[in-house]
Amino acid sequence: MYHQSVAPKRMVVNTLTEQQRSTNARGYRKVKRADDEQRTRARIVDAAESLHGTLGPARVSVSAVADAAGVTRATVYRHFPDDEALFLACSGQWMARQQLPEPDGWEVLGDPWASLRAGLLDLYYRDVQAMLTLVERDADVVPPRIRDARLGRERAWRDALLMPLPGRRRVGVRAAVGHASAFGTWRSLCVDHELSDAAAADLMVGMTRGAAEA
Repeated sequence: MYHQSVAPKRMVVNTLTEQQRSTNARGYRKVKRADDEQRTRARIVDAAESLHGTLGPARVSVSAVADAAGVTRATVYRHFPDDEALFLACSGQWMARQQLPEPDGWEVLGDPWASLRAGLLDLYYRDVQAMLTLVERDADVVPPRIRDARLGRERAWRDALLMPLPGRRRVGVRAAVGHASAFGTWRSLCVDHELSDAAAADLMVGMTRGAAEA
């Protein structure tokens, strides 16, 4: 009688244990599959970012991204259904890795021109010149959302540079600040003409001050 009453309980326990093991195994497989998918997605984005920074967006195909990531074209499209989705992911990751200008730290109390110089030095593009050069060259393929976001940031930075300046509402002063803060201006002065960032900022402050005092 003792064995007859215990055996069914033991069978129930064993059955429940097997069910739990099966459930745990399914859960593990799902988690592993999700982790694998995340790693694959990250490899694709890393590959696209690297290629955009070396070849430029217009010269990067889905096949090139797939080859660099070690996946198939179908896998790229499974994660990113179109070029814009991949571009947005690539751009977002690249932006997250940058140290963006911080206008709150530009003000030099009592000296608007020193504030302008501090802002220009914070803004200037030496660390990001390679990517920005290629993105500007290939501007026609940049998705509008990314282009508009960049233009919005640049407007905000120009407004912050203008804020402490005398004559900031004058057309000449606004034009001078816009020119001083443009990537093309920095590239001309610091890459083509080999000025330091500090020398370029001093030159642009002098130009802007001349426009304000004219």
